[in-house]
Amino acid sequence: MRQVEYADERGRKYLVSLPDNVSDSEASKGVLIGPPDVVDALGLHEPLATRIHNELFANKLWNVHIVRRQPKLLFGILQRILKIDVHRLMSAYMELERK
Repeated sequence: MRQVEYADERGRKYLVSLPDNVSDSEASKGVLIGPPDVVDALGLHEPLATRIHNELFANKLWNVHIVRRQPKLLFGILQRILKIDVHRLMSAYMELERK
């Protein structure tokens, strides 16, 4: 078995286990290591949901056991993502102000 990273049609990244004799192109059928699609349970819209999911991936928050050991990491992820959205919102205000 080996670990393979892949992205789905939404751009969400995953880590899966695949048998050695299976092509990387079959990664979507592998055994999920993480992260699970927990953001879908939050009812968030795209692209926010995918940005959060990919931050979970980048920080290797594969399961609840890891998350429980590192709750501050979740808080940091949300702060970074919302900071990006605040910057976009500010830019939109400034663009409207110019018109």
